[in-house]
Amino acid sequence: MKRMRPTTAALRAISAILGVLAMCGACTHNSTTEPSSSSSSTATPPAAPTVTEVFSSTLPVGGFKFYTFNIAASGTVNVTLNSISGPGVPTTVQVGLGIGQPAGSDCSTSQTATASSSTAAPQVTGTFGPGLFCVRVFDVGNLFNPANFTVTIAHP
Repeated sequence: MKRMRPTTAALRAISAILGVLAMCGACTHNSTTEPSSSSSSTATPPAAPTVTEVFSSTLPVGGFKFYTFNIAASGTVNVTLNSISGPGVPTTVQVGLGIGQPAGSDCSTSQTATASSSTAAPQVTGTFGPGLFCVRVFDVGNLFNPANFTVTIAHP
């Protein structure tokens, strides 16, 4: 009986298969491994607000106003509607308040709330990274006359 030798193509195919198997064997996925005792899992808390900016303007009926500001470090941003007034505008009127990023001639908000100046605490709070952000004040359908407002923005 004559013994046959494998062809070059067959040897290459076997080598390729063995190579893939060797690479797969080197990969492991064990989702139950414990972190090493030398690793630290403490998270850095967000920076507290250290900068205060004041935004004052007149809010038109059915309209909005926004103000841009820069955040230097990741941290907490607090926005407070301090006052709202004007002829025929009760001090308890509610308007929209939001934090976001500028988008052309508007502010695309990621967090919003309906706020009145009767609340002394921040009405919108969030944690944001460094960059250019904005605060948007808008009529939610409660204004019958333009309203003068003041907003405080506290950020890192």
